[in-house]
Amino acid sequence: MSVKLRQKKIAAGKISLYLDIYHNGHRQYDFLKLQLLKGTDSRIKAMNKETLELAETIRANRQTELQYSEYDFIPSFKRNADFVEYFKKLSENRGGSRPVWQNVLKHLKTYTGGKVAFKGINIHWLEKWQDYLLKQVSRNTAQIYFSITKSSLNQSVKDGILSTNPCNRVTNIKREDTERQFLTFEEVKQLSCSIPKTESGKEVAKMFLFGCFTGLSLANLEQLTFEQIEGDTVKFFRTKTKTWQYVPLSKTALSLIGEPAKKEATQIVFKVTARTKSNTLLKEWGKQAGIRKNMHFHLSRH
Repeated sequence: MSVKLRQKKIAAGKISLYLDIYHNGHRQYDFLKLQLLKGTDSRIKAMNKETLELAETIRANRQTELQYSEYDFIPSFKRNADFVEYFKKLSENRGGSRPVWQNVLKHLKTYTGGKVAFKGINIHWLEKWQDYLLKQVSRNTAQIYFSITKSSLNQSVKDGILSTNPCNRVTNIKREDTERQFLTFEEVKQLSCSIPKTESGKEVAKMFLFGCFTGLSLANLEQLTFEQIEGDTVKFFRTKTKTWQYVPLSKTALSLIGEPAKKEATQIVFKVTARTKSNTLLKEWGKQAGIRKNMHFHLSRH
């Protein structure tokens, strides 16, 4: 096993720096995008010296990383990395669950002050994190947020940042059994007769009612485009099964979305505001219509 710093002449008299890595019987080259300039004056010499020092630091770190990997040991520079920043990057690629991850991120920033090293995440830290969540949100929401934390730390193990997930040694938050609510046909009718007057309120109402008649999830409704409407059918991609699902549309459901054929294929069907604002508008609409149940988008699926 070896990591050597090499040089290669390129155009204009410059020299490109790269790593020659030999590990487990395989050789690979890693070009560092660092170059030595042509010239002998003091300024260029100083610049080239700094570039070589940087390249040598990178080489030494890569050598250390490979040596530690031989013994399943995590180097300190990885354990010192910021978990909050890592979580932020993970949250940006979560598809339909991104809003929930973003909510966890907001609480994580508040709890940590914006930064915490991976090496600081232990059983004590995680138990305090659970206590914080239970004070800030409902028990069931706290359970979801902690599960997301556990998922992110599982990914950090896969990425070679942690050797094990400390969440595995912490008791999970238990969910509360809640009575599942649903809207009756009469209540849906009440809502249909009390559509809000504002444009934003109307969009939220249409999206909720469309969910009542199709059973689509909030994430599917938020991302629904007109190209997914095929005649009297709506199709959507189910992430869990990685398959397309097809749901027949009633005349009432179709009346909520106008004429898809006259719309841009990639246009979003329901132009709703941010999820927090949409939830507020939904609750206001429910009160206005005389619905005594706690209005939330999941109700549209039952």
